[in-house]
Amino acid sequence: MIIPVRDGARYLGEALQSMLDQDLADIEVIVIDDGSCDNSAAIATSLGERDGRVNVVANRGTGIVDALNMGISLARAPLVARMDCDDVSMPDRLRRQVACFDADPDLQLLGTAGMQIDRDGKTLGPLDVPVGNEQLRDALARHNPMLHPTVMLRTEAVRRAGGYRRAFTYAEDYDLWLRLSETGKLANMDARLVKLRSHPGQISRVKEDQQKAAAALARQSAQLRRVGAEPFDADGRPAQAIGAFLAWRAATRVNVTSQERRDVELLLRTAGIPLAITCKLLFLAAVGTPSFKTLALGPRLAWRRMTARPAKARPN
Repeated sequence: MIIPVRDGARYLGEALQSMLDQDLADIEVIVIDDGSCDNSAAIATSLGERDGRVNVVANRGTGIVDALNMGISLARAPLVARMDCDDVSMPDRLRRQVACFDADPDLQLLGTAGMQIDRDGKTLGPLDVPVGNEQLRDALARHNPMLHPTVMLRTEAVRRAGGYRRAFTYAEDYDLWLRLSETGKLANMDARLVKLRSHPGQISRVKEDQQKAAAALARQSAQLRRVGAEPFDADGRPAQAIGAFLAWRAATRVNVTSQERRDVELLLRTAGIPLAITCKLLFLAAVGTPSFKTLALGPRLAWRRMTARPAKARPN
């Protein structure tokens, strides 16, 4: 089990205890402390001193992708599971997931349904996921159909795929699922085996625009891998990867599909991409060049930060 944590002291003890209470005893819990300023590391270390199955490793605050990859590199078991530091697993979670892998050697990734709880642990409602191979793959082409804190993966499959990639930070899981789907089987269980906590400080709420842009890049990258290579550094900074992709896309002579249009719009909203690239794409959409003739210079494309720029910053 890999649990990354940064300043998660409030809930970490409960999360770790839910792992130690699993009815599958032969487990290792790898806690990656990603530069916490609170006593998260002390809480995990204290539990580790009482139970040798807990292993605490420092990551010096280099980010969630590096923390997850560190956990993958340290994992000794053939299967590795994920959970966030504020979530809670049901006592039979790991045993039931391991049984599915034992029954299906082609299975590479397995998620479950969940139950959403609030900051105090009160149940808010169910979190459903698509089940069945056809339904799951159809959803995968449009959005992330798996709950990251519920998944279990084959360790070697993740390593062969290259692990999580920095360019897709905030949707690093979705990018990995897409790549794993190209080489093996993915599945979801309809059993609600994890309680997922919802509170204002979550990354998914704070970084919503970046998460949507990263997911859009992941979808476009999956399409590119079918015909060629990705025109950006997948281990580089997200804004630079998005900027490189948009610059490459503007230089092509292929029309934009309706599905790609939405992704391009999401990518254009990313903070930090070069202004020149954004201006060029908006200009191409406005004048109706062949490669972008299906784009419209509407309110979603005319992002507010562009309208606030002085006229001299716009292309002639």
